[in-house]
Amino acid sequence: MKSLVTLITFFPLLLGFILATVWWTREPNDFEPLLTALGLLATITGIFGERLASAIEKRRELLRALLNECISNVTILSDGRFNPKLHKQGRPIVFPRLMMSVTETAIVSGVFAERKDRELFSLLHQWRHTVNEFNHRLDITELRTFTNLSPQEIHSLYEALQESKEFNDALTLTKHLATVLKSKYPKGIAGSEGLSKIVL
Repeated sequence: MKSLVTLITFFPLLLGFILATVWWTREPNDFEPLLTALGLLATITGIFGERLASAIEKRRELLRALLNECISNVTILSDGRFNPKLHKQGRPIVFPRLMMSVTETAIVSGVFAERKDRELFSLLHQWRHTVNEFNHRLDITELRTFTNLSPQEIHSLYEALQESKEFNDALTLTKHLATVLKSKYPKGIAGSEGLSKIVL
């Protein structure tokens, strides 16, 4: 549908530009065809220029938001609640969940579906899967710890969580995603508040 609208918009403008140019070549002393041709040329370039600028800005905003989401997730993963040594003995805990709303938006928008962004797009899909698995592991751990287990059993579940594949994958992939954003997209994330905050 978008292509059809573009064609319907672009074709009459291009036709008008060609006709105005032909008209001007037949009457070189008349400035009306020249002004008409210039107006149509400005309209044609303006339409595509605005679309290009809008796409670049959308991409830049998503890159910045992705970096900020990575930083938030690194902060979440370093939260004291994930360290079993800091827990009060036998007390169940509600854990913070990893965020992925910006990741979902980036995937759905298709902004990074182009060939040049294939690595990032694949990494976003992998990240989404990892976050889902990690957050599910948190759900199961909380469910088990709130079912009147002994303090030793609760502590062993928290230790198992910290040593789990899901926790390590989430931590590793979060840092890797932030590294990719910083190294391969420096122009896109320039000016991001989180650029100076992340420590990898």
